[in-house]
Amino acid sequence: MCKLVIQKILVYPHAFVHSRKSKKVVLDAMDAQFPRGFSASDLPLYDPPGSFWLIPPNSPEAKRPGHPPFLAARFSHVITKRGQKALIKAWDALHEPSLNVRHYTSVREANRSSTPAYHFGIWQVQQPRAVVTRETRKQGTKELRAIDGLLFAVKRHIVPKITTLLENYAPKAYRFLKTRNSVVKEALLNRPALDFGGAFFTVAIKEGTSEIIHIDWNDCINSITWLIALGDWEGGYIVFPQDGIMCRIPIRAGDAFGFMAHTLAHCTTPVTKGRRIILTCFSDSNVLRNGQFKLLFRSVRII
Repeated sequence: MCKLVIQKILVYPHAFVHSRKSKKVVLDAMDAQFPRGFSASDLPLYDPPGSFWLIPPNSPEAKRPGHPPFLAARFSHVITKRGQKALIKAWDALHEPSLNVRHYTSVREANRSSTPAYHFGIWQVQQPRAVVTRETRKQGTKELRAIDGLLFAVKRHIVPKITTLLENYAPKAYRFLKTRNSVVKEALLNRPALDFGGAFFTVAIKEGTSEIIHIDWNDCINSITWLIALGDWEGGYIVFPQDGIMCRIPIRAGDAFGFMAHTLAHCTTPVTKGRRIILTCFSDSNVLRNGQFKLLFRSVRII
């Protein structure tokens, strides 16, 4: 077994931590950094054997409360072969000819990819309260059954693994997420497939890549977004073009790749061969923020 590789980056990629939330901000920053443009294949490959962490330097940004111990990390061979097969089977069941699982695409989705993902779970984005996503609820009866089949596969084969990683390596972050989950747990009693136990609150799933450089502005700034890739393919490297962390990284089938998606601008290189199913497991910042307020009010007793 390969031991964990820990690599400290030299410069904290802080450009988007406090910037205005805008696709143009990201693209302007990339144009300034690469005035002649760049190809992802020109960036250095970072692929040590097995698992690794890219940890931040000693900087004010890295010392803020709640910051994870790494900016990005790859944990190898996390999802078992059996689990991978079960997840692929559940994903394929959504595409049976007798089903019509509807997409509800948005500008948010168009800012990162030309191919849409399904978003299953709860989020808030710019709404007044947390809601179950439209793609999770506005479907036919048979379609809902197939969606829940996929989500139960996620709960069985992914959630326990991510939970263990958080408990071992980011226990404070996990306690925060678990506490927020207790706020929404009661609302999920009628749809238990959506209760991910606080490991994350939403899962986006698609085939292919997200080829447009972007920041996930709605993710909680200190949360870890997790990528799980399934299938057999070539290409599909995740790319971080910012100064300080500039590289491209392969994610292999069964790996769990965690990174700070609100901090690191990222995209993915094209899949050149084969089939790549990607699950992105994340937590909406407004769900966590409002969960904190609700927990505060819940703790107040009127006598």
